[in-house]
Amino acid sequence: MDKTSFDYVWELLAPSGQYESRKDACRALWNALTLQRQRLIYATLREQKRRGESIDENPYFAINNCHPVPTNWNGKPGVNDLIKSGEKMVIAKYCASYGTYTLREAQLFGMTDLRPLN
Repeated sequence: MDKTSFDYVWELLAPSGQYESRKDACRALWNALTLQRQRLIYATLREQKRRGESIDENPYFAINNCHPVPTNWNGKPGVNDLIKSGEKMVIAKYCASYGTYTLREAQLFGMTDLRPLN
């Protein structure tokens, strides 16, 4: 059987056994989201885990309360290292304001007016 996107988010969250009974409700919540929203939530949760940030242990709330926003690297520490690493960066418009974003994030968030930075 092929994995669904829900299977990947369930693995990422790796909830304890006490939440197994909530799996169907979580799947219904996940499947009610648009593909774009699923991608944003998954990317956000993955990044939070990578940075060691806390995520609600209840997977339903982890998904439902996730409000993805892109990282505007303009003036942030590490932006030069990110550019030097070869990560494609762009200046893009998000919510009526311009900022410096990774190309991947700009595409994921559907930003407009993308201008290559490197």
